[in-house]
Amino acid sequence: MSATDTATDDTETAAKRYRIGDRDASGRYPVTVDGKPGGDVHRFHGEWYARPHGRTEESRHDDRPAAASHLVDLVDSGATDPAAAPAPAAAAQGIVPWLSPRLKPTRRNILSAGIALARVAELAWLPEDEDGNTTGYPGSDNPWMLKCLLSGHYVMRWWSHLRGRNGDNTPRPVWRHEGCIDFEDQAAKVAALVGEPPSVCPCQEVTHPTAAEDIGQLLDRAERARKADDIDTLRPLLTQLLAPCPASSARAESMKTFLPKPKSKN
Repeated sequence: MSATDTATDDTETAAKRYRIGDRDASGRYPVTVDGKPGGDVHRFHGEWYARPHGRTEESRHDDRPAAASHLVDLVDSGATDPAAAPAPAAAAQGIVPWLSPRLKPTRRNILSAGIALARVAELAWLPEDEDGNTTGYPGSDNPWMLKCLLSGHYVMRWWSHLRGRNGDNTPRPVWRHEGCIDFEDQAAKVAALVGEPPSVCPCQEVTHPTAAEDIGQLLDRAERARKADDIDTLRPLLTQLLAPCPASSARAESMKTFLPKPKSKN
C-alpha cells in the first residue's frame, strides 16, 4: 500500500468520527469528534482553518475535510480535551475598525474596502454586529455581518454577492434577506434612508478625500507607513480613506480609478 493510499484511508476513517454542524454567526462550523466537542473550522480566502476546542490557535488546511480530520488527530493525540471549557471569544483588534484585522492594509485592500463600504451604505446596510461593534471589510468571499437598516435584522452577507457581477451591480439576492420588509417597499425605503449623497466631505473632525489626486497621495503615504510598520501614522490615513462619511460614494468612485484595468479578452 502506498503512502497516498494510507493517507486516504486515514482521512476516510477520521470522516466517520467527526460531524460538522451548521455555520454560526461568525462563519465558523462546530465540529464534534466521537460525539464530543472537537473544535471548529472556517474558510478564509479560499483556505480552511481548524481551531481545537478550548484553544485559540488555528492551523491552515487545503479543504474542509482536511481541517476537520486534523481536529480528530488532535483529540487522539491528547492535545485537545473535549471536556475542557470553550475558549473565550477574543475580539481581534485591527488598526481601524473598517478593515478586518485579518487583511493587511495594502493598497488593493484599502481600495476594495473603501468601495465595498460605500456600496453597502448605498444599499442601506450597516457593517455592525449584534453587539454594536463595527465589522470591518473581510474580503470579497468571506462572510460579513451586516445590519439591514430596513428591517433591523443582522444578516451574514458576502461582498461578492452584494457587488453584483458581469458589469451588473444588482446585489444578490434582490429581495435582501428572509424576514425583510416587503420587496415592493424596499427600493423606496432605501432611497428615503440614503438620500442624495454629497460629492464633497462635510465632516468636521476628519476630512475624507473624494478627489482622485488626494486619494492617491493618501494611498502612497499609507503604503510607506505600512512598509515601515508605522501604525501611528497609518491609522489616521486609513481613517480618512475608510471611515464613514456622507460622501463615501464619491470617495469610492475616485478609488475605482486606481484599480487595475480589466484584461482585454482579445
